[in-house]
Amino acid sequence: MRDESTRLMALLRGQRAAKPPFWEPWFGMTQMLADDYGNDPLRLCDALGLAAWRIGSVSSGLDQRRHVDRDETTGVWYGGGELRDWQEITATPVPDYDAIVANLLPARERYRQAGLACWLVIPWCFHVIATNMGLEQFAMDCYDRPQFIADAMRWVEDRTALAIERVVCQVQPDFVLYDGDCAYKTGPMLHPDMLRDFVFEPTLANTHRLRQLGVPVTFHCDGKLDDVIPILIDLGIAAVHGCEKQANDLAELVAKFGDQIVLCGNMDVVFMKSATVEQVRQVTRQMLQIGSRKHRYAAATNTSPLDYIPRPNYREMAHTIANFAPAA
Repeated sequence: MRDESTRLMALLRGQRAAKPPFWEPWFGMTQMLADDYGNDPLRLCDALGLAAWRIGSVSSGLDQRRHVDRDETTGVWYGGGELRDWQEITATPVPDYDAIVANLLPARERYRQAGLACWLVIPWCFHVIATNMGLEQFAMDCYDRPQFIADAMRWVEDRTALAIERVVCQVQPDFVLYDGDCAYKTGPMLHPDMLRDFVFEPTLANTHRLRQLGVPVTFHCDGKLDDVIPILIDLGIAAVHGCEKQANDLAELVAKFGDQIVLCGNMDVVFMKSATVEQVRQVTRQMLQIGSRKHRYAAATNTSPLDYIPRPNYREMAHTIANFAPAA
């Protein structure tokens, strides 16, 4: 396995790495990938020094969402899903996991031969139910119909358990990423105690099973993480991505949680859109210096980098990460 992938996997297995690897969970610069690298992720990873690449996702099959969007400035979802009753959930067919495995195995083998780590995305129960219902209805039902919400969360994680046995066991990704947006820029979408009550027990069974399989579990969440990370640590999550700069002080996160969980991200994509190359270089160096203080950090943007980011800026960030010399 190549050096950057080895360093990332060492972090996810509880070790420390003085030099932060570069891992981009939501790379979305599709035009850059097409124009500059012939739509070949391996060429992009080689050029930018990325430590891992996503090969796909496995889901519950539940998708009743309608016109649900997210305001990137405020982090607030708007619009709303139409999921309302238990019958809609239980009528959801089981995905064709055999077909998913057949599609994923060639990609897994290609990245393995290239020495590059790879991962699968698993949508988390909170994110699935909240977006399928629409956040306003979901928030009201957390108080008006808490048993329905609890049952719905458990249903998603039960379906995830099936996906783990049918897909993860066969494909053997290096790690998985729970897609788990559950916070605004000011804090969790629910009170931390309520959030824990709904998600902890059903999620724990799956994170425990994945760890039994030797598959580290990572987690993505935008927004402020102070009240989210303790839940993730108790779930045995190896790393949390996002560390959104507009909502978190990276130095504080490192001080509070840097010995207990790998922190990933913090580069603001909105800043990168309008910054100069020199500004990107300076801010990247500052991020690396702060994030690596406890040697449990992976560099990344804090959400999905899209093609509105000037390519020289993105390449400068990658170059600065690759050439970062950690303090002795």
